[in-house]
Amino acid sequence: MRVFLYTLLSLCVWLSAAAGAAAESAAGDREFQLKTAYLFHFAELTRWPEARPIVICLRGASPLRKFLPVLEGQTIDGAPVRVAIEANAGIGSCSILFLAENGLLTTDVAEQARAGHVLLVGDSDGFAAAGGMVQFSLRDNKLKLVVNLAPVKSAHLTLSSKLLRMAELIE
Repeated sequence: MRVFLYTLLSLCVWLSAAAGAAAESAAGDREFQLKTAYLFHFAELTRWPEARPIVICLRGASPLRKFLPVLEGQTIDGAPVRVAIEANAGIGSCSILFLAENGLLTTDVAEQARAGHVLLVGDSDGFAAAGGMVQFSLRDNKLKLVVNLAPVKSAHLTLSSKLLRMAELIE
């Protein structure tokens, strides 16, 4: 009987740990699904100086790699959205570039984005303050946006007032 109780207790502990890990994974998945949806909406709510295909690019290791392909082929104003998650995608071919790590936001990348009219998005702490354009920030279990207007204007991009109303602004 004692062995049975020990086995049952062990099984309960294991199942509870597995359920906790699954719930944590599902919460993480929801976060990155939401970020993917936001990236699509950023494409809808951003105006570039010239008409161009919408290409959403990813640099760095991020769980977004799993979710971004769902945007491939969606349309904005009748134009198909493309997704580029290869490491060698040129910045100039991107409309939106998601940088998964703060270290990827270099002066050279920021300058290429400015010159190529590319919206730089990231989710690292301090991304917007370091010269990024739009930062995802998790506060109180809610996804918040921080927009640094100076690099946005410097890249000759126009963000919709709908997007700006949802964000904390840095000038």
